[in-house]
Amino acid sequence: MTLVDDDELMLGGGPLRGHGFGRCGGRVLSSKLEQQICDLLSDAGLTHSHAPRHFEVPVTEDSVGAYAPLIVLRGRGRGGKTVVIECVEDIDKALLGKICAFRAKFGAEFYVIFVAAEDLIDLIPLSAYDESSVPTDLGTLINRLAD
Repeated sequence: MTLVDDDELMLGGGPLRGHGFGRCGGRVLSSKLEQQICDLLSDAGLTHSHAPRHFEVPVTEDSVGAYAPLIVLRGRGRGGKTVVIECVEDIDKALLGKICAFRAKFGAEFYVIFVAAEDLIDLIPLSAYDESSVPTDLGTLINRLAD
């Protein structure tokens, strides 16, 4: 259940009850790491959006699921591809499966950058991203994306 306050939209249910990480463009930010990335992108003048659209991706041989890229940079590309930034603080196998399926289906259009702690990056399949970064190197990553 999500609670809405007229003055501030914050998460209000589940394991994050009573905690929120702000918002960007009306979207609630899901983690402190997402907020940190958002702040750095905004400071660098990089236009971005959070979960701007959903894609149908194959989850199993006979079913599809919805995947929404966490952060999409508008007007920026790597090799002609739109940049997607995903960040995780824990491994979610279902999400990783959707990201791998997304890359398999839309890899020609999107360049996926994964941000996670180094020990987590080692657990994420290479098929889930084109590039990875650790949170301590976010400044370098954002500066490169701004060029």
